[in-house]
Amino acid sequence: MSGTRLIRILWQGTFLVLFLGLLAALAAGDPRAFRSGIFHEADPLSASSLAVADGGFPVALLLGAALLLLTLVFGRFFCGWICPLGTLQQLSSWLLTPRSRRESLEVNRLRPWHAWKYALLAFLLALALLGSTQTGLLDPLSLAARGLASGVWPALFRRPAVPGGILAALLLLAVLLASRWVPRFFCRALCPLGALLGVFGRFALFRIDRGKITCTDCRLCTFACQGGDEPLGTHRPGECMVCLACLDSCPEHALRYRFVAAQPARPARPDLGRRVLVGSALLGVAAGPLLRASGGGREEAHPRLVRPPGAVGEDEFLDRCVKCLLCGATCPTGAIQPALAVAGVEGFWTPVVVPRRGGCEFACTRCGEVCPTGAILPLTAARKTGYDGAPPVRIGTAFLDRGRCLPWANQIPCIVCEEMCPTDPKAITVAAVEERRADGTAVRLQQPRVEPVRCVGCGICENRCPVGEEAAIRVSSVGETRNPLNRMVLGS
Repeated sequence: MSGTRLIRILWQGTFLVLFLGLLAALAAGDPRAFRSGIFHEADPLSASSLAVADGGFPVALLLGAALLLLTLVFGRFFCGWICPLGTLQQLSSWLLTPRSRRESLEVNRLRPWHAWKYALLAFLLALALLGSTQTGLLDPLSLAARGLASGVWPALFRRPAVPGGILAALLLLAVLLASRWVPRFFCRALCPLGALLGVFGRFALFRIDRGKITCTDCRLCTFACQGGDEPLGTHRPGECMVCLACLDSCPEHALRYRFVAAQPARPARPDLGRRVLVGSALLGVAAGPLLRASGGGREEAHPRLVRPPGAVGEDEFLDRCVKCLLCGATCPTGAIQPALAVAGVEGFWTPVVVPRRGGCEFACTRCGEVCPTGAILPLTAARKTGYDGAPPVRIGTAFLDRGRCLPWANQIPCIVCEEMCPTDPKAITVAAVEERRADGTAVRLQQPRVEPVRCVGCGICENRCPVGEEAAIRVSSVGETRNPLNRMVLGS
């Protein structure tokens, strides 16, 4: 094994362990000890889509802009040396694919479908231009984090399965299994981040340079290429992942990665053509209104669409959220889950609070601390709880279903919701009553009531309600701080 290959493997392994360690740390402790979302903050695709969709640029995403500038110098080094999903695909390919196939010209040569990723990038950025940020569906960092945190982690730690998390895990598994037939298939054909980096990498100052005098056309470099660059022919910096495997495979050392001032000739492939790129962009423009009309909606509040505390208004939230679900990974109670139908097609895999899964801890502010895009704003514990003197942050209001409540419907004593209510004064009070059962025996009950002006919608009451299946007290989004029009009572 050459020194270059060993260094790259160690480098890739370090970043993969760091990525997995940060995800595990989110679920285990306080994220303020380190910037747990550092990978997502360095994501140029998130930065670009937010700049297009929202017209803003969160300070946290400046690392993404810096990465684009570095790509102009060194090429797509992020894909070959840092990207955790790329490393997982390479590992999957190494484990599942025989070496004779993995390092064959038939598999590794450039194919026309390698250009699909550029069409996807045009489509997703056109959607973002209309304010619908969907880049997170295929962004490799969001895809990996979402699949691991909401799909794989629950299975490993024997937590209840999450429907949206299962789908995310299946998508991640499909990406890894595809590497069984074509090494790094997702990177080559579908990755929009790779396409964006490829656009900038096309003008890289450092790239592979072939010494035509010493080269014997043995084609070993093409066998080892991970990105289908085919360095033996016309070098394609936009496809090159700077893995430098071609340098290791060259017996004459005719290939070098060095500074080259002259720009290479425009390669004939992969090339979708202007019509396809324009068509992809126009398709994105047409799909934007269809996504908005497909359900969920930005204008009308959905009663079960409870967003995490600190979430901005729904219209702005859908502009900013990249579906990474770091907020769900760090939620200590598991209350934040990936949405399926409740947020419509446009809000698929965006985070929602599901109180039956876990209540929102009264003073917890982790979700806002890890959000890299500003879809969930950071809060202090004093601001969230209202202990700073201002009204507390509300994500909804609890409503009592007297037909399912044990004291109201069944004459069974229960005060769990009142005991669990964390607000001060409590948003749930009880009224002592004495009733007679059908057999004539007297029973003293404490029947709960909700004070809407005090309730913050944390959902702890719904989570702890002992009534099976659907709780007798449930949180609705009405009264949420982020939407002044979603009110039950004027002035509440």
